[in-house]
Amino acid sequence: MSETFLLNFMRVAVEVTRVERAFAVDISLNVLGTINLGLEEIETAYLKSARQSIDDQQSIITDNYAMTLDPAKAPVTNQSFPQLRTVVFIPVKDHGVVCLDQSVRRGILPKEKIDKLMELANSLLKAQQTELDEEGILAIYRESL
Repeated sequence: MSETFLLNFMRVAVEVTRVERAFAVDISLNVLGTINLGLEEIETAYLKSARQSIDDQQSIITDNYAMTLDPAKAPVTNQSFPQLRTVVFIPVKDHGVVCLDQSVRRGILPKEKIDKLMELANSLLKAQQTELDEEGILAIYRESL
């Protein structure tokens, strides 16, 4: 049941944010499902950030380059990275985390939208509405706008 809820929530998050790619992992970091992303494309840095998001129960908004760098070794120059991607992790308490991913060229996801999705997940869990399908979750999200 919790796997289905997390996957439904991931699909709703993709619908709401219009990101290019996504995946969901359970609290043990087992990949439960992906959208437009092969398992081989989920790098160790993604799983490390997913673990941090689960442990801290906080969303993380970052990019695929910063996730792989030791901050002490970050470059001093302002460079352009054509493969730079916005990466967002949304924890779902006691279930896992949803990762949303898109090219920076498509823009940065607004923190307000990420916070709204996190509030949605928390309210669904609190109300024990984890049996809702995608349409039900999306309807509740739209009602809260």
